[in-house]
Amino acid sequence: MSESADGGIVQVRDVDPATLAVLRERARSLGQSLSGYLRDLMDADAATETNAEVIARLARDREPVGLTMDDILAARDEGRR
Repeated sequence: MSESADGGIVQVRDVDPATLAVLRERARSLGQSLSGYLRDLMDADAATETNAEVIARLARDREPVGLTMDDILAARDEGRR
């Protein structure tokens, strides 16, 4: 992934030594620096919507359905017959 000119610096304190060792080994196995590996992890995380973000986007971008819980349960029960 490319770096922007206004990219920031992130410093993480108190990382468990075992966690750090695993991350270093994963980076090494991919031929990456630890910094590059962690940057790729953060980029991938930032590019993936959380469940809450998906729900918010759907609520914002879709027309309301207008069904009650009784309507939904009746349709479910009808499909079981």
